[in-house]
Amino acid sequence: MRAATPKRRIGMRLTALDGWRGVLSLIVVLAHFPGEVVLQNTSFYYSGSAIIDVFFLFSGFVIVAHYEPKLANGYGVKRFLTERLARIYPIHFVMLMLFVLFELVLVYFGNRAGLVDREAFSGGNTIPSLFTNLLLIQSLDIHDMLTWNYPTWSLSTEWTAYILFALCMLVPGKRFLPFAIVGFIASPILLAILSDHPMRENYQYGLLRSTYGFAGGALTFYVFYWIKTKKLDEGVPMAVWNLLEVIATIAIFALPAMLGASRVSAIIPAGYTFCLLVFALQKGAISRFMSHPWLVHLGVISLSVYVIHAFVLLRLVNVAEVIQKLTHVQLIDSQMFHGAMTKIIVLGPIGNNLLAAAAVVVIIVLSHFSYTFIELPAEKKVRQWTKARAAARLEEKPVATRATV
Repeated sequence: MRAATPKRRIGMRLTALDGWRGVLSLIVVLAHFPGEVVLQNTSFYYSGSAIIDVFFLFSGFVIVAHYEPKLANGYGVKRFLTERLARIYPIHFVMLMLFVLFELVLVYFGNRAGLVDREAFSGGNTIPSLFTNLLLIQSLDIHDMLTWNYPTWSLSTEWTAYILFALCMLVPGKRFLPFAIVGFIASPILLAILSDHPMRENYQYGLLRSTYGFAGGALTFYVFYWIKTKKLDEGVPMAVWNLLEVIATIAIFALPAMLGASRVSAIIPAGYTFCLLVFALQKGAISRFMSHPWLVHLGVISLSVYVIHAFVLLRLVNVAEVIQKLTHVQLIDSQMFHGAMTKIIVLGPIGNNLLAAAAVVVIIVLSHFSYTFIELPAEKKVRQWTKARAAARLEEKPVATRATV
């Protein structure tokens, strides 16, 4: 019989990755701002949705690092999935209910008063799509558009990736490595075949992006663990680490800008595995900067930043729309964006950037409180429950006794 997978210890908190999660979450916020800001005037903006794939890579790295040995040693798939759901679902559910409340009250009455143009529960905010969002299946090629809290398409695909990872760990051998290799090779090929813009896929083929990133993060962890075990990172001059981190930082932003949104952009997450490995080793000056407590905390609350920001930004548009109707001062305009008419805020370069900065501050503050009072308590209670259940099952197992003659 094959021996159980040994327990692994990374030996330190990867604070540089936390810092990067925080910084990249704010870049996502600025990219989604409904109006022209500095970031949106760069070539990076038009294909920068690949930044989301960095989060998929982070997820694969962290999940395999912490849960592969646990699942191989009897942790239990049900316990793993329950704890992962407790990590992402509470804030998803709360924000989804806020979107529903907005539809019920503000849109309905605003429409009747002539202050809001669209009908309630229309477009992507329909009753059927509400149920798929509740089940976290909204981005499994069910709808023909993004729905409700649109950034949470990635939570839907990430949750599915967790399920696939857990199922892989049920296979005899209890090693994720062969599945990670298959996922890392097959996913980008399928993306490039099925889509003209692989790194812009979300509600249709977003699961392929998620499995691609998750597998890439897993493989990066295996390389990272091998390097740490062999101590290959020791004795390397600091100048080398600084150079590698500068290259990795440039690559994060340059790859989307250079490769655009064409089929060849499917290789971007593969390139990001280098960046992930370099900053996981966290040896250089940029890693030290990213490990600043403020940035680390921003990374800790980044899930809330990601899930909350769309609601805040959409409400900015609604407020500006109402003010425009009441004062007849143009604050909102409509333009084509990704093939659809989108309302944007038009306060000029200075006004838009100041409003975007204020929105970022508000989102950070709200995310801090949502993490403190929603995410953390819910996850803690569920972990206590799953731990107690696991302990109870151990106590219920019969103790073997020696037979007497």
